[in-house]
Amino acid sequence: MSIRKRTWVSGGKQKTAWVLVYSNINGKRTQVTFSTKREAERRWLEISAELDRGSHVSMAESITVAQAGELWIERAVSEGLERSTYEEYRRVLRLHIIPRIGEVKLSQLNRAFVENFRDQLLKELGPRTAERVFSYFKIIMKLADDKDKVSVNVAEKVKIKTSKRHRSRPEFFQMEEVNSALSASLKLGPRYRAFAHLFWLHGLRSSEGRGLPWESVNLEKGTVIISQRADRWRTIGPPKSETSFRTIPMTPSCVKALTAWKSEVKPAPDDLVFPDREGRPMSYFQQISQLYDPIMFESGLTKTVKGKLRHLRSLHATRHTTASIWIEMGFSAKRVQTLIGHSSIQITFDLYGHLFDLKESAADMMRSVDDWVLKNGPHSDDCYSD
Repeated sequence: MSIRKRTWVSGGKQKTAWVLVYSNINGKRTQVTFSTKREAERRWLEISAELDRGSHVSMAESITVAQAGELWIERAVSEGLERSTYEEYRRVLRLHIIPRIGEVKLSQLNRAFVENFRDQLLKELGPRTAERVFSYFKIIMKLADDKDKVSVNVAEKVKIKTSKRHRSRPEFFQMEEVNSALSASLKLGPRYRAFAHLFWLHGLRSSEGRGLPWESVNLEKGTVIISQRADRWRTIGPPKSETSFRTIPMTPSCVKALTAWKSEVKPAPDDLVFPDREGRPMSYFQQISQLYDPIMFESGLTKTVKGKLRHLRSLHATRHTTASIWIEMGFSAKRVQTLIGHSSIQITFDLYGHLFDLKESAADMMRSVDDWVLKNGPHSDDCYSD
């Protein structure tokens, strides 16, 4: 190893730099230029430690953040993740990471750089988007570290915090709005009625409704089995997660609505409940324009956006509304999680915890404890008086 001074003249002015020369893990001569001798010495201390650990990656051998991102996408595809998942990764990489730091080599990164990148995201993007983008960047860095593409994962200990007040609560329909939608679907016909009852009262995801076959609807038992979904490319596949496989008991009104719709279409068992005109899965756009919007417009649940009439709430709000109804009916958090198909009960509490809190106040709960104890033992009010 050597650190030597280099001088030259440029534009009539003398310039100075310090060149660190060393041999990498493979014995190849490598040199890096610095503005000051102190920077070169500090970097050599880091490099020598990396060489001792066998983890050193030189500047010449280092890949860029964009290249590391492509490794991440390749892994997602090879692991069999859903197309919608890795296309979302690709979109975030293209829109938010590559334009900002894509050309930077991993060996150039340090903690200060990563913290500046985090702060830039928080400044330029919404809090939730910034949090998601930075979490993806940290996954990219972790993968690069696992593949020995970087000497040290400098992003590992850098955290991003956003205020909880930025985390919006789920969107719900009010009960009068639910009734308006169900009434409108009755006017529109059996197809719309079946759709409305399944979505507003049973918590299906959009993709689960598009991929639902008649063989999963048991009108005699009054159950619907969620065992497949149709993604945005109209490809049939398994549900979102293992816990998304579930059996949902249907309300009597839903059984009646689906019976009427089935008697009209007379489907084969493997036919879809809500197909397009060719019998294929609907696209998301078709589902909204052909089924959801007619119900919303007929019920008057609309708003004007940039001079155009739009539905008042998103289709996904029907799923949140179902959960809120179940909670109001006294369903436990575990039962809600099971029927709605969340991957963990923590997700259920994160989304609907405030509804469980509203359902029964602490004071009401303690009064119930008091009532139960007094009712089930030889006690009297005197036992609790001062």
